[in-house]
Amino acid sequence: MRSRARFHLRTGKELVAENTVRVGIDIGGTFTDLVATDEKRAVWKIKLLTTPMDPSIGALDAVRRLLEKEKVDPSLVRVVIHATTLASNALLTGNIPRAALVTTAGFRDVLEIGRQNRPELYNLQVERLPPLVPRRYRFEVRERVTYDGRVLEPLDTSQAILVARRVRRLGIGTVAVCLLHSYANPKHEKKLGEILKREHPNAKLSLSSELLPEFREYERTSTTVVNACLQPLFSDYLEKLEQGLEELGIRARLFVMQSNSGTVLSRQASLEPARLIESGPVAGAVASKFYSRGSESFVSLDVGGTTSKAGVWSGDRFEVTNEYEVGGCLHGTRRVEGSGYPVRFPVVDLVEVGIGGGSIAWVDDARVLHVGPQSAGALPGPASYGKGGKLPTLTDASLVLGRLSASFLLGGDLRLNPHLAHMTLAKLVAKPLRTGVILGAIGVLRIAIARIAEALRAATVEKGLDPREMVLVAFGGAGPMFACEVAGQLKMEKVVVPPAAGLLSSMGLLLAEPLHDSVLTVLRDAESVSVKELEKICRGMEVRARGLLRAERVEEKNVTYQRFLDMRYQGQSYELSIPLRRGIITRGAVRSAILDFHRRHQMQYGYSQRDRSVEIVNVRSYCRGKA
Repeated sequence: MRSRARFHLRTGKELVAENTVRVGIDIGGTFTDLVATDEKRAVWKIKLLTTPMDPSIGALDAVRRLLEKEKVDPSLVRVVIHATTLASNALLTGNIPRAALVTTAGFRDVLEIGRQNRPELYNLQVERLPPLVPRRYRFEVRERVTYDGRVLEPLDTSQAILVARRVRRLGIGTVAVCLLHSYANPKHEKKLGEILKREHPNAKLSLSSELLPEFREYERTSTTVVNACLQPLFSDYLEKLEQGLEELGIRARLFVMQSNSGTVLSRQASLEPARLIESGPVAGAVASKFYSRGSESFVSLDVGGTTSKAGVWSGDRFEVTNEYEVGGCLHGTRRVEGSGYPVRFPVVDLVEVGIGGGSIAWVDDARVLHVGPQSAGALPGPASYGKGGKLPTLTDASLVLGRLSASFLLGGDLRLNPHLAHMTLAKLVAKPLRTGVILGAIGVLRIAIARIAEALRAATVEKGLDPREMVLVAFGGAGPMFACEVAGQLKMEKVVVPPAAGLLSSMGLLLAEPLHDSVLTVLRDAESVSVKELEKICRGMEVRARGLLRAERVEEKNVTYQRFLDMRYQGQSYELSIPLRRGIITRGAVRSAILDFHRRHQMQYGYSQRDRSVEIVNVRSYCRGKA
């Protein structure tokens, strides 16, 4: 399918010289989407069913179709940008390799202890997710560093050597290293990493001091362990994908979408795969900015095959959270705190609800109709796909109500069977509810719309934002079908449905830019902090980021910087991330950040305490490469 685009996308000088092609591939739970564009503004769009057993097969099939059916010359493909659900799927299913954790003596059980947050606070028998690293693979070494970086006890190198050799004998190929307070002084952790590399040269290492030099022992350990568990999977997967592209004659640079809304080269992505967990949904949010018609604030709504996700653009950026859990359970529109594995990397804050085109409609013993969170996925899929699905879904209900064409899904490549949809709805929805099939299908639709509206309400109203003043950008395979009803429930007046809305996440990949974020814990009083110290910290983080951007062929003049201070009132256990105006660290800029913190605290929590001391907990830096 070929069309003319209204936008012109470039990545750098090399694209101006000749007609080159960029390809974006997004692998979702149900469909694999590909969008490609060249310098002549031609756009090719391909949508196939995902291959769950090996997602790379579907991705390469889509590329093969681009080359063979659309007659695209493989030598012209210079950049491939990819988004995948591989990370979240691996953690949800437990399909991860054995990993080891090496930590400070006495802290072996940090993963077990966690925080006091539990999915059910008053249920003493509640079952939590098992640690990703069982106790027998968690090892201790003698050493101790204080919170301010002083060495209390030197690293016991002889014990570290014994631990490294034991890990090697056990045949464990990936190791997480997280020593107490290594964010303040990484000397011991780096030495331990050198020992592990020397004694076990084939092991993949994740050092917390390099990955996440941020305080809070449990979250830092969890993030490092998640990264270690995903490293072998992503390393093999991306290598296989690059090899498959080469076999098709494509020698392109492969980028991967990150959860922070930026891209990264595959080589770096395989080292820090924990940054990629929400890559697909975030790509769609990036593209929605392009179609928001210059609105200062808008809501992106992505309704796919399994879930619906809503994100908010406010001011000059998406709302971002640093408190993300993967693999946790949902209660309504919220991830239940303490039910998943914490990952402390910046993630575009997407409110999720388990409603999508493949969501299964079912009736409980009390004759109450439910929709989701279970999904039919790509296989067997909705009953109307004719691929063995026996359960009614939102897609089947939409087909029965005439809201969905039976002959135009996937551009006509996938024909739906209305008879199968009608039959399953009659048997499993209408009959137990003692109603007609049409009324049953309407009930399925109304529940789905109400649940999706919940997600938008949680993303806006519950955060002090008024959705009536915002534009709704609806995309995903099912987003446009429900956009107007959802907007009506929140009294939103403007709805934008982009062209090829079902492929918007892949388009977002072509619009995304390289982005690298860094963090360091400082724990300083905001009034008395040394601005020279903060400036030095930021410059140090930005030196590393510029090195990564150079590898991605971004010139220094095209790099933009954003700096943030994570701030809280003295004694609080949570922070708000406050941008530094103009990015310059001066005494005046810090005072302005303090005032912004008071205002943000008032807006988000309903109160502020201007007479109370404010603490700077972390310094953050974002370095973006402009195309």
